[in-house]
Amino acid sequence: MANGLQIRSVSFDTSFLLKENPLVDQVIRILARDRIPCFLTATVASELEQLKVWGRISKDTFSRATKRWIHTRATVVDFKNRLVSDALGQACQRSMGEHGVPADHVVNDCSILVSTLKNGVDLFLSEDYHFTSAISREVMHEVTSAACQEYHLMCDAQLYSIDTQTFLEAYDRGTIDLDVVYARMKR
Repeated sequence: MANGLQIRSVSFDTSFLLKENPLVDQVIRILARDRIPCFLTATVASELEQLKVWGRISKDTFSRATKRWIHTRATVVDFKNRLVSDALGQACQRSMGEHGVPADHVVNDCSILVSTLKNGVDLFLSEDYHFTSAISREVMHEVTSAACQEYHLMCDAQLYSIDTQTFLEAYDRGTIDLDVVYARMKR
């Protein structure tokens, strides 16, 4: 692996946890087996609960999603400073809008992205196109640049947002092959 990234931690998107695909469970088993620290943002946990309460997903689907993140021993994290979180979320929404993703559709997505970046996660697993496309690289760069002075940990953020298939192709014993990630990044 010429261009490898040692994974320190992984975070999950709602779309990843809800995906009806046995490959998602394979990824979950790999992460649990290799004891990679996993996280779930408070926004994702809230989205799952709201989808269940409003009847948009079944109780079985909710249970499967919950079992997935519990199996990895994922910790729920949040961005505690609401003022800065909101400012970075707005920077994310502006950036998404500039890259062609309607800003009104990504309020929660930006909250998830900002919390994930703030908590120093390396890998974000998602099945949403705007998270796994080249757009997300630009948005993450713009958000980290905006946050860098206030949160020095975010200056060198190396967050990669990938889907299940890319993970399975790029993963090898705790390392992600970044050449595979870049090759599979959707334009």
